[in-house]
Amino acid sequence: MSFSTSLTAFLEERQSHLTAAFEAGDVDKILAFYDPELDFSDHAWHATHLTLSQFHSFLDSTYTSTSSLRMETHSVTGTSKEFCVWEWTLRVMAGADDPIRGLVKGKEIVLRGASLHWWKLRDGEDGDGEKVRDWRIVREADYACGGSGGH
Repeated sequence: MSFSTSLTAFLEERQSHLTAAFEAGDVDKILAFYDPELDFSDHAWHATHLTLSQFHSFLDSTYTSTSSLRMETHSVTGTSKEFCVWEWTLRVMAGADDPIRGLVKGKEIVLRGASLHWWKLRDGEDGDGEKVRDWRIVREADYACGGSGGH
């Protein structure tokens, strides 16, 4: 297996675990992927430079206002384990009106976007970083566009 193939497989496996946590709506499982020194920005929702605590509140708010959230991964690419780009489609069904996010109860919102992830080995890990669970997101920048409904 070449370095490129093994890196791609690593990035895809690591992302699949994070995606599953998002789709399950389990905030604690999601937060386990993030470093305590997190700098999170979601430019579609105008939430920039959030700390881990603020990101926790952001997630709570997101899952409170949605009745379902589905992620479709289009690609996960990167040249190292420390940085990757995740291209995705997000389908959110509003469970409640949320004017900040433009959600109307019962209406589906479809966003197409990308997340830029800067990763680092979890504090205390000094191995070769082969285990996907040993990595944490230290910085994330999300960008999305789209609209309501559709396929």
